[in-house]
Amino acid sequence: MNATRTPESHGSIDSTELRILHALAITGSLTATAAQLGLSQPAISQRIKRVETRLAVPLIERCGRGIRLTTAGQILADHGRTVVAEIDAALAAIDDLRGERAGVLRLVGFPSASATVVPAVMRALAVEAPEVALQYREAEPPSATAMLRDGEVDCALVFDYEGAGELPAGSAFLPLWREEVSLVASEARVGSAESASLEDFSAEHWIAGCEKCRGHLLTAAGHAGFEPEIIQETDNVPAMLAMAAAGGAVALVPGLALAAARTLPDDARALPLDPPRYRTIGLVSMVTANESPQVKLAKRLLAGIDGSCWGLESVAH
Repeated sequence: MNATRTPESHGSIDSTELRILHALAITGSLTATAAQLGLSQPAISQRIKRVETRLAVPLIERCGRGIRLTTAGQILADHGRTVVAEIDAALAAIDDLRGERAGVLRLVGFPSASATVVPAVMRALAVEAPEVALQYREAEPPSATAMLRDGEVDCALVFDYEGAGELPAGSAFLPLWREEVSLVASEARVGSAESASLEDFSAEHWIAGCEKCRGHLLTAAGHAGFEPEIIQETDNVPAMLAMAAAGGAVALVPGLALAAARTLPDDARALPLDPPRYRTIGLVSMVTANESPQVKLAKRLLAGIDGSCWGLESVAH
């Protein structure tokens, strides 16, 4: 009957020694292995000798000017590759967890998100990662993505209209929600209408918002066959709604901006467009070999937010 194996009778081997044997299998050189692992060559040799003593079997042998693993050494190297990979994965996961549970998440977002999505992020953060501080700044997408490019923030919550602009080189856009754009005008102007065609408002004066929203207005009007006469400009949504309610000008306003304003002025109406037009809200981050814990945390928090309360439709990934 075979004797029961115990650590004392058959020795043991740790992860560093497995790394050494795996590196030797690849490099065939003590010098290269030492350089790869950041150890001295004598330290490498001593570790191998100690393992050979514990296991009572040779692990390496000379081969010309280099070395090669014995059968026993190759067995350990093959199994060690899997073990080391699992250990590295576990340590990486712990590093990510540590990074998500402490420090600062630097986020920039646009104004209507500041009053809706961002407070929801703060509430989720307080539950999931209370040791992380949210450092928030407000900026419209062109400025927000510039801050991301310059390393001032970890990620940027932005909106995007089709063909409205480009992202910084080396960044990626993760769409989260889609929202419908409405036409806001005075009740006297739209009467009992349930929807609005832009062509019917081609002769109206228009109110333009931020740079991207202005660009969308020009594009949408162009598709409808006219150039809007913009006589008022403001990225202050409550002011825009009040101006439209006063008559004399109309505006295109996204759903989240209407939700952030909470109520329309008494004399204003918000009508869906026919055909409809949409805006996408998402997160922009820089593409890196290893995504930072802060970006992973932001994506997870945002994915858990139900945007339907603001009229947002989730975008499937």
